[in-house]
Amino acid sequence: MTASTFRTSIRELGVPYRLLFLSGILSDIGGFATVTALQVHVSKLTLGNASFLGLISVATLLPMIIAAPIGGVWAERYNRRTVMVVNDLLRIPLVLLMAVTESVWTLMALHASICACTALFMPSRQSLIPELVPSEHLQFANSLSGGVMSMVHMLGPPLGVFVYHLTGGLKGVVVIEAISYLTSALLLIRMPSGRRDPPVTSSGSLLREVAAGFRYVTREPDLRQIFIILVTAGVAVGLLMPLLLPFVHEVLHGNDQQYAALIFWFGLGGLIGPFVGHALGRTLGLGKTLLLCALTEAVLLTVWSRAEHFTLSIALLVIWGIEVFALIPCYTSYLHTYAKKEFMGRTFALFDQAVYVPQILSAMLVVAVGNKLPTQAILTTAGLCYFAIIASTLWSRGARRLMQNDGRVPPPVLASDADPPPQQPSR
Repeated sequence: MTASTFRTSIRELGVPYRLLFLSGILSDIGGFATVTALQVHVSKLTLGNASFLGLISVATLLPMIIAAPIGGVWAERYNRRTVMVVNDLLRIPLVLLMAVTESVWTLMALHASICACTALFMPSRQSLIPELVPSEHLQFANSLSGGVMSMVHMLGPPLGVFVYHLTGGLKGVVVIEAISYLTSALLLIRMPSGRRDPPVTSSGSLLREVAAGFRYVTREPDLRQIFIILVTAGVAVGLLMPLLLPFVHEVLHGNDQQYAALIFWFGLGGLIGPFVGHALGRTLGLGKTLLLCALTEAVLLTVWSRAEHFTLSIALLVIWGIEVFALIPCYTSYLHTYAKKEFMGRTFALFDQAVYVPQILSAMLVVAVGNKLPTQAILTTAGLCYFAIIASTLWSRGARRLMQNDGRVPPPVLASDADPPPQQPSR
């Protein structure tokens, strides 16, 4: 894609999408900077106890498990822009309070509250994109949105560690995060409401609607296969997140700055990843790319966990970043294309759950055995199990459906329109 073509494609996405994109960068980068600084801060307060780093993951994921299904229903019932603005504003006082306490448990509680707001926010942002973007530009928009997360991984951690050491604590970091949330909310307020369909008819209580969404996901073979991939990845990543800092200290013999540098290089690979995913999705197809990325991530985790040289670790993380952020636009485009519109918010929320629940179980495992088993052995075992599970499902009905669904469907059968005609895969 040439520079002029890229600029033209950006213009064709429209002003509302560009505002949503900028809001996402600001909202996410502030949050990721703070959680990285919080990990360093808690590590210092607890003298490097890996179990407490596992508790940070629990505090991150448990509120998301509880709040994400609610956010999915809200994304279908209410004005999505309003949901996002309210949750941006709610996060501002919560994050500022982190600057006035040295209690690990209070920090955990505030962080958990912020994560709950994030979980209420995300399904609205994810399911809003098909409303704002013409169907022919959907894959490109999702590739660009994948760039939001790569920017977070690249800029957030170094920013958080740098400001933390510069100011001698969390104060400067949380002020930056609060400003990012405020700016995000102001951008979203400027975003036109756009087309709004009639509210989705409620099927009863909130719990009943969540259950209906779960039944829909589990009865569709391809969505069920993606669910398996996300659960397996969630277990592996759930072990990696709290063990990355100990891995840097114990295996790579590095420091806090090198820990942030590793995440920076992962994010740098992620800048390339969305466009690699866009290209793969258009050549191999969305479903095949999803399966390829899952197998590649399992191999990368296994090999990376055995790399004990810092430069090699960086090189592998750059490739890993490309892979992860290649998967994101294919994953979101697949759901935007093949998931039923009336279940769109709940599908995104439940797929978030497929990552959150295993991650929190893995984090609890780290809390229990983080100081008893070698960090490197845990991560290597996670990578090998990840590969074995995904490889064993490649002949399933869901994997075959993924391979058939390449995303090249005419506009009338996109999820934003009517139900698919009979010749398309049944939904």
